[in-house]
Amino acid sequence: MELWTVGNKMVLLFYVIAVSYITVSQPSPWLVLYILIYISLNLTVHIVKNYAVKQGIIVLIIIFLIVCSISESPYFILLLPLSSYEMASFYEERQRFVILPLMIPLLFMPPSMMVFYAFIAVLSFFNFMLIRRYMARMNKQEDQIERMRSSQQQLSRKLNENHEFIRTSEYMVKLEERNRLAQEIHDGIGHSMTGALIQMEAAKRLLTEDPDAAAQLLQNAIGISKEGIEEIRLTLKNMKPPVEQLGFSRLKAAVDNFGVQSGLLTTVVHEGNMEIITPIQWKIIHENIIESLTNAAKYANASSVHVEVRVLNRFIKAVVSDNGQGAAKIVKGLGLIGMEERTAAVNGTVIADGDQGFIVTTLIPYGGT
Repeated sequence: MELWTVGNKMVLLFYVIAVSYITVSQPSPWLVLYILIYISLNLTVHIVKNYAVKQGIIVLIIIFLIVCSISESPYFILLLPLSSYEMASFYEERQRFVILPLMIPLLFMPPSMMVFYAFIAVLSFFNFMLIRRYMARMNKQEDQIERMRSSQQQLSRKLNENHEFIRTSEYMVKLEERNRLAQEIHDGIGHSMTGALIQMEAAKRLLTEDPDAAAQLLQNAIGISKEGIEEIRLTLKNMKPPVEQLGFSRLKAAVDNFGVQSGLLTTVVHEGNMEIITPIQWKIIHENIIESLTNAAKYANASSVHVEVRVLNRFIKAVVSDNGQGAAKIVKGLGLIGMEERTAAVNGTVIADGDQGFIVTTLIPYGGT
């Protein structure tokens, strides 16, 4: 706003100087001094930071222009509208009414200046109205940005709190699981081993005196030990998650993490019997999906990606589809070639389609019926 006002003032000042020297046969030697004083006062307005001092200087400029137009050159009055609206900018509610008192000088100026003065006054009015609207819009945008920044900070704090809560929850779950496992070993396996040890100690003492009783005790100890070993096996089996859960959970975690890092909205679904997917097949599916996600983030200009893994009658089907710009002609780069080579190692194939977004399909046979 200040640069726009200064530019308008300079244009009008040059006009006033030119007209003052052209219309007067012998210009006053004081004219240069008045012009320098006017320039100095306007520069001071833009240097001073205090609003009250600014207003005082602008009032002084208005009085100075009126005095100069009366005593020196009537063309100084042409500079009055800009300074008046500059003063009115401090009072937003009264800006639109400033044009009325600005018409008063029309009653006292020569007819040759009336049209030009009225034109400058009206033009200054619309100029400051546009500036006011622009400043209001800019202030509104700054307020919105500040609210968005505050909201982002709150979301960041909540996210950090959620991460901290998740870490604490995971730690507590681990502690509870360790405590449960220790208690289960103590109550079950520990008691079994203690019972077997007692039986063997008793058999050792009866070994020379009563071999038959000692043999029976040893047989009991062997039976108890077998039961303890079987209990250990069952405990470990229950603790170990199924292979299909490991494969899909690991894939979903990787896709979700990629979405957080890249800003893409990701969804993951599965269908069918995941148990038939072998670890090597899960490895190929995982690597192909991550490669497809990377390509979507880099080249597709997409905002969301959908991942699905389905076990069909004879094939395992893994599809990655995005809502990006697609491609009329598929150009195979190193990423797509690497996916094809990995999949071919298990007699599978990779199909890429760019008609609607970009879709990469991995098909792996598994010999189902």
